[in-house]
This record gives sequence, C-alpha cells and structure tokens, in this order.
Amino acid sequence: MKPDRQSLPLLRRLHERVFADPAVRAVLDAGFAQLAAALQKRPDPPHATCTVPIELFADDARHDEVRLCRVFLLRRGKRMAVPERHCNSVQRLVSYRGRGAIHQGVPGGGPEGLRARAIGSPGAKRSAHRDGQVADTTDLARHWDIVPEGSWHFPEAAETSDWATVTFHSAAEDEIVDELWLGDAIVRSLNQYVKKT
Repeated sequence: MKPDRQSLPLLRRLHERVFADPAVRAVLDAGFAQLAAALQKRPDPPHATCTVPIELFADDARHDEVRLCRVFLLRRGKRMAVPERHCNSVQRLVSYRGRGAIHQGVPGGGPEGLRARAIGSPGAKRSAHRDGQVADTTDLARHWDIVPEGSWHFPEAAETSDWATVTFHSAAEDEIVDELWLGDAIVRSLNQYVKKT
C-alpha cells in the first residue's frame, strides 16, 4: 500500500538512517553481499534473506513500530515463489537497490488477485533535498511500500538487476508469524528467518 501522511514521520526517519548513515549502510551492504553469495551457490529459491540488528534503528521508532529488520535479495526478473503474509506484523519496505513491485492483497483477504505496486531505489539523488530531509509522501511513495498485518503479498524484481530491499516489522524476531500460501495449504512458520548478519 502506498504510504500515507500518517506514516510519513516514521518513514522519513528510517529513510534517512538507511541511506544517510554510513554505519547502517555498512551493515546493510555486508548483509546484501552475504545474500548475493548465498544466491550464487543455488538456483532456487530465487531469493535470500537475513536479519540485521534492530538496535541500529532503536532511536528512529517507538517500540511497537519497528522491532525487526530484514534484508531481502531477489534475483532480477524473478518473483517470490509463493505469496506470504505476516499474521501479526505490519511490514514497511524500502527499495535499497534496484526496482520491483510488491503484489499485495487486502487484510483478511485471500492470496488471489493481488495488485502490483512498483517501487525503486532512490539512486544517486537519495530522494533528499538541500536540508537532507525527504520532502513529502510523493518522494517516499516512490521508494517505500507498506503491507498491513495479515495481507498476502509477494515481491517481483524488475528485469534489469537483482532487487535489494530492507524491511521493517512491527513484530519482534522471536514473535513474528509468517505464513506461506502453497496452493492448497497454508504453511505457518514462527521465526523462519534465523540467519543473522
């Protein structure tokens, strides 16, 4: 879902930390390098993910807004094999490098008929203005997406390059409940992402 005015203050703080803080960028870049190496060793699935220390963002959000951070790398031209949903977490996602689309349904709805919303990374401009702050929701909406709690979704990378995204969850790593849609079954996984950078 496109960011709205209510989400602007938090997204602005996270955006600045992700793209302007050298220490944060070093951790994120190391995580993405690790994921790229993992993808080179195997053909499927076409994505890899790991968690990064949430302490990097502790000053940017209230405890109930951001309690988990994951980096996610998806091969160019590929999509996540099956839709997923986070039963107890709001996901805020920023395109870190590359472009793609988040296919998303409505909270409580099924995994069919998901609508695509394209986002891309800020690139050299970093989506900032003279004072170093993101100007408005129009700028943020080009780079961020929000997936409400319980909404089926999946990412799809553009054909041009692998897509690197950073996701922030309102549920903690040891609490988040992820579900995958396997056609005739839903598979629930508590804390399925255990690899850390």
